[in-house]
Amino acid sequence: MFNTLLKELRAQKGLTQGQLAKAAGVSPGNVGDWESGKSKPGYNALASLTRIFDVSADYLLELTPEKTSAEIDETHRLETIKEQQGLICDGSPLNDDETDLIAMYRLLPDYVQEDIFDLIYMQYKKHVEKKRVSIYSTYTKGKSGSGMDDEAHGGTA
Repeated sequence: MFNTLLKELRAQKGLTQGQLAKAAGVSPGNVGDWESGKSKPGYNALASLTRIFDVSADYLLELTPEKTSAEIDETHRLETIKEQQGLICDGSPLNDDETDLIAMYRLLPDYVQEDIFDLIYMQYKKHVEKKRVSIYSTYTKGKSGSGMDDEAHGGTA
């Protein structure tokens, strides 16, 4: 039953009803009613409880015996990949952001990886070649006034 499960989770966290109520944004009376079985939490309170206890809504509603949601499992998988890789680039370890990016990249389908690689390569090439010029400049180069040169003025983009 939900009320029994809530009491167990609260005890495991070492929270009083008042502390849980404050963390969930409800009154202590609400928590008391939930634990006595008089009422059940609404959507917002349920969402808060899942975050507080680090469990899935399905688990709180007793729809599944697993405590974690797929999102939490995916986060754990990402952390595992990061720990296993011990990633190094140019002789120095990657920082957390760099490691996160690589781990997330590896979890993407091939076609998305290809798109991301192309984007990064294009940005890198632009940076290395100091090409800070956009296509916009081809229309505005050397002109004051209309912002378009004679060659581009009557053309199509």
